[in-house]
Amino acid sequence: MNLTKAKSERILNGPILRSMLVFALPLILTSVLQQLYSTADTLIVGAMGGKEALSAVGATGSIINLCVTMFVNIFTGTNILVARYTGEKNEAALRRIVSTTYIMSLVMGIALTVFGEIVARELLILTECPEEILDEAAKYLMIYFIAAPGSMVTNFAASVIRNSGDSRSPFIYLSISGAMNVIFNILFVLILGDPVAAVAWATVISIYAGAVLFFIHMIRLGGATRLFPLSFCFDREIFSKTLRLGIPTTIGNACFAFTNILIQPVVNSFGTDGLSGMSAASAVESYVFLICGAMGTTVAVFMGQNMGADNKQRVKEALVKSYLFISVATAILSVGMVSVARPILGLFIPGEEAAIEFGYLRIKICVSAAILQGIMNVSSGSLQAHRKTLLIMISNLIGVCLFRIIWMLLIYPLNPSPVNFLICYPVSWALCAVFLSVTSVILTKKYLKNTTGDIVAVKE
Repeated sequence: MNLTKAKSERILNGPILRSMLVFALPLILTSVLQQLYSTADTLIVGAMGGKEALSAVGATGSIINLCVTMFVNIFTGTNILVARYTGEKNEAALRRIVSTTYIMSLVMGIALTVFGEIVARELLILTECPEEILDEAAKYLMIYFIAAPGSMVTNFAASVIRNSGDSRSPFIYLSISGAMNVIFNILFVLILGDPVAAVAWATVISIYAGAVLFFIHMIRLGGATRLFPLSFCFDREIFSKTLRLGIPTTIGNACFAFTNILIQPVVNSFGTDGLSGMSAASAVESYVFLICGAMGTTVAVFMGQNMGADNKQRVKEALVKSYLFISVATAILSVGMVSVARPILGLFIPGEEAAIEFGYLRIKICVSAAILQGIMNVSSGSLQAHRKTLLIMISNLIGVCLFRIIWMLLIYPLNPSPVNFLICYPVSWALCAVFLSVTSVILTKKYLKNTTGDIVAVKE
């Protein structure tokens, strides 16, 4: 039995909470390390270029999130199919998925690069990026988009490897890539003397280095998920299934990023203090939210594979124990983060008291509601396993996009303050958390009552 099959067996057998935590730990550590590397970027930019350079990089965040989300979340369909077929032990289908998705990743990466180079500056203008940082922000964005093909290949490979049951290998490769990013940040700042360009180029090189590591891993894998570069085939049926499952998730998750672009002018209206403070807070609070994403991925893999194997009791246990774990974990982390937020923010923007207060306000309001993000992510992972990605899209369209736009048009103008702006985030999370969790529980109960096998099994 090869390593991937052995790890998949642990998903299908044995103590489920322990197995889930063992699987989730590399995901969490990966997210922590990636965020640490991102934090290093922010610290270097802030220390070497001041709050103006930090604001320039921060102004690109919502645009990058939107563009990357629109492409990367297509792989949600790959995640679902790989987990399900792995549980079913359908090796022929797995081979077709790997080949088809790899081709998709390259094409989408090239398309994103071309798109980004053409419209980068216009997108920044659309978000009312302050004139004094527009040139620097555009420079960062255009350099960043060069990395798109590498980023797409990395996400493709990581999704296949993780949903086959191996979360350790992506952790190792992304750790190496992130460490290279930090080292190149420092070297390039010293060589180029331009913090914004230095951080951008360091990111590009480290992303491609990670893509090479993942590619080597994929061609050396044993079993059905091995990549054969000399015998690529594009399967239209797999492509269609991937799009049907991935596009709703792409649209739904893009709502977050798209809405942030629409309301970015409000953030910009708070000036460089508000923009730099919010950027620093975003980097800090991510350490709490990343565990939510890791558990969402974990529950999707565990429920998906066990649905493929028709292990009903383990499907139920995976969902229930995920909700319990994420509730306890986010409560503990939220209290800890809020208590140390001010001194940590001071490391990003030393001496900038006004900016620090903006950042602390964001952390206090958003991190305190982290449990809502946790419930959303676990529920979304469950719905992915049920192949009901359209429901995730509907939730995000209404609970995030529409709600936040209405808030900014009708409620925010009544009291145009940072508090009234930030409070819309946890309120929108609450709306989505309720809808997604209730829907997830209903679908799982329906699945458990079904006596004829998995009613949503993929048919060949």
